Amino acid sequence: MAKKICLEKGTGFIMAPALIKKKVFVILLLLVVSVISSGCFAVKAGTSLDLGHSPGLDCVPGEKGAVMMFGDTFVRHVGNEEVTITGISLVNPEEITLAEAVLVELGDKESLVGFGEWPPTDEIFPLPAEWENRVEAAGTVLEPGAELNLIVALQSNADDTASAQSLAITYENAAGKAFEQKTLVSYFITSRTCEEIIDENHDY
Repeated sequence: MAKKICLEKGTGFIMAPALIKKKVFVILLLLVVSVISSGCFAVKAGTSLDLGHSPGLDCVPGEKGAVMMFGDTFVRHVGNEEVTITGISLVNPEEITLAEAVLVELGDKESLVGFGEWPPTDEIFPLPAEWENRVEAAGTVLEPGAELNLIVALQSNADDTASAQSLAITYENAAGKAFEQKTLVSYFITSRTCEEIIDENHDY
């Protein structure tokens, strides 16, 4: 039996069946990549975490290269199923990078860790009793009802002012569905005064 060949419509050249199969496979592979990159598997907005309800602006003095602590975010898991934090990232960062993000449990009478240099010491304010047992935020499993202090260490790469619009927390449930929530607080590290930064950023 003679080998069949096929003229692919509109191409102007003859293609053997084996080459057609390879081309179909490549097209299918490109379609898969296109679906992923187009956001068909986009992360959904979540509601399981209570990150506070009041917009705010955090400002800490610091020169270029300084790594400063922002520890005023209290995370409450108000959902009804276990979730795993998969990442912490900065939203719209300007000359600022995330150096570290940790979670720590607070006692009944303990306050949020607050602000200062990273890593913190208890010379000015006492650290939580569970500070040595803090965990990296990414990978932490949160059970319903969990309440933790989220502390991030941010590094300024700016000669003047480094900033980020907020923090984004991504997490997954047991079924592997991904969600994201953002804090309502913006973050600034400046070599100027924080009063100037507050005056210049009324929109935050």
